[in-house]
Amino acid sequence: MSALYIHIPFCKTRCNYCDFYKSTSCAKTEAYIAALEREMDYRRDFFGNTPVETVFFGGGTPSLLPPAVLQRIIDKARSLWNLSGVKEITAEVNPDDITEPYLDRLAETDINRLSFGVQSFIDRDLKLLGRRHTAGQAIDAIRLAQAKGFSNISLDLIFGIPGMSLREWENNVLRAVIMKVQHISAYCLTIADNTAFGKMQEEGTLAPASDEMCENQFLIAHRILTDSGFCHYEISNYALGEKRRSMHNWAYWCGGTYLGLGPSAHSYDGNERIYGINDVDRYIELAGTDRIYGREILSRIDKYNEYVMTALRTDYGVRRDVLSERFGFKRLLYFEYCAGKFLENGTMVRDGNVYRIPPEKLMISNSIISDLFYIEE
Repeated sequence: MSALYIHIPFCKTRCNYCDFYKSTSCAKTEAYIAALEREMDYRRDFFGNTPVETVFFGGGTPSLLPPAVLQRIIDKARSLWNLSGVKEITAEVNPDDITEPYLDRLAETDINRLSFGVQSFIDRDLKLLGRRHTAGQAIDAIRLAQAKGFSNISLDLIFGIPGMSLREWENNVLRAVIMKVQHISAYCLTIADNTAFGKMQEEGTLAPASDEMCENQFLIAHRILTDSGFCHYEISNYALGEKRRSMHNWAYWCGGTYLGLGPSAHSYDGNERIYGINDVDRYIELAGTDRIYGREILSRIDKYNEYVMTALRTDYGVRRDVLSERFGFKRLLYFEYCAGKFLENGTMVRDGNVYRIPPEKLMISNSIISDLFYIEE
């Protein structure tokens, strides 16, 4: 599967937990779009003859751009790559950007999937997180999008928010289900050093939720969502059936080819990982040249470790036949030897050809997966 990611780095404000690259000044939007188009021309040979199946506008805040500009970018992509069979074009949107006129114009574009950054249906949490919208605005925006004919909608929720009780989190998840969206992402709050939350934690003014609280909230979400018909196909992601999985993210988790455009965006062609410069001004100046990129060549061991990591994040799991075919029988024996202790203590299970981490152990998956990596001596 081949995927195209387009980074829109602009935000009106920076959320307290966010460590993604973005700019809170929108003054250079037009210059940025022109630079983006130069980069697209420069990367025109990336996919070759391979059709692109999914396009994703992420950020930042793509909904700060007029829909006509988003369509302009899509049209540019169609002129360079084979998008004739594209099945999913997603735009991340903030609830406070959504108005009826905006959705009317958005419905005229090729975008067929919306991802709402809700995070919580509790105003206290939204204020703490530094979000601009209210719970009521989020509900109204999703309902309005549904009324305008958008039938593939995802929403993001965050658990592990300081001060959030188990009951409040349960209500958050239930509200998401009641909204009748097709996809729900539930992420555990991570407090990074270079964020407002990181500074607050260092100063002692923010107490993170305990590991036990985060695990209990994860299990609550898993229970409610799976009981409501959602399939849990990746640690943080739930979809109403196979067809509602995020095709774009699935391309990442399955080792597909993807092209990332814009500052800080990553690309992968099966052998090399390419990443863009983390600076809008430099990007605008240098886009269309090789000077905006860093590169990393993945070794065979890197690819093995990455397969193990991504596969165990998903319901697909590590498959013995796939591992043996891609990396050789000795690597399969190594994996099975390392997996033995986890099978014994129940933190992994094997079902015929497939190794998986059971849902109740996914919150400790990082420690399990790191012990399965192949370490070159």
